[in-house]
Amino acid sequence: MQTDIAIKVSLGTMGDDFEPIDDCLQVDHFKVSDPNIFLAKLTRENGTRPITTSLGSGVGTFLVAARDSELRLEQQGRLLYHGIMVEDSVTYIEGSEPISVELQSDACLYVLTYLYERFQGPCPVIGGRFNIRDLRLAELLSEITDGSAARRGDITRDFSRRAFERYQSLPRVHPLSAWRLNRVRRHAESRLDQRMTLEELADVAGFSRAHFAATFKAATSISVHEFLLRLRIQTAAKLLLSTDLSLVDISLQTGFQNQAHFTTVFKKMTSATPGRWRESRRRTDMRTISGVAFKLPGAIEQAGPDSQALDQPNLH
Repeated sequence: MQTDIAIKVSLGTMGDDFEPIDDCLQVDHFKVSDPNIFLAKLTRENGTRPITTSLGSGVGTFLVAARDSELRLEQQGRLLYHGIMVEDSVTYIEGSEPISVELQSDACLYVLTYLYERFQGPCPVIGGRFNIRDLRLAELLSEITDGSAARRGDITRDFSRRAFERYQSLPRVHPLSAWRLNRVRRHAESRLDQRMTLEELADVAGFSRAHFAATFKAATSISVHEFLLRLRIQTAAKLLLSTDLSLVDISLQTGFQNQAHFTTVFKKMTSATPGRWRESRRRTDMRTISGVAFKLPGAIEQAGPDSQALDQPNLH
């Protein structure tokens, strides 16, 4: 990974430790009564360069996104994931090799690692990792900040059990490989001002429509439709801060049919209109243009990859 800063997050830290590693990265270690469990929170604000965080060695690690976080995951030089880990999503990675996390924008991640003995889930993990999205799981882990060491131990074990139960309830699908996911992302970025269909992206990945939709969601925890919407809005947010383009031009460059539809989707995801969002961010003199936290409403969140909405140009 080509980054400017390399940071080692030590495992097995005893006692709560809140450490500002860089001017934009905070690492909070939380004491857990169970010596087999390591628990930390990584928070990055107003960063302008990629930062690599090495999570050290364990036998199984959960990453939980407390907000939309653009990152790159590697293990022993093998790319696991590159893209946006959306708010409330959970990634589990098996293996004793250290995990390298490159934070490419503002981020907030919880890290839960089993150091010596792997959590015994009710089913094997296909491909050594899984991705799920569950608001209740994310809310459960957020309770660690106010709990005692014993309470944190109970929370982390309860979290792990529920995460595996959620994974077990899903269809057994091997996640889309990282290189195929990157190919799809690059293709989507290059055609962001155009209409894209599920069939087109499936062809890029080299799979049928149904198989691609299933493996994509297994790898990212979101549907293809939601991925496209988030990618378009994230790009629009960067243009709002880095250029003086009109809202009409930005909406067309990011694939929306008109400014009205762009404004509607942007407000649903960020709770502000594009104009107000641009004004407030510029007023506070933000140093980054890529850390955009999205609030996705249930109506869009539930739109699956097979939804007719994906084939309509005005939904992009």
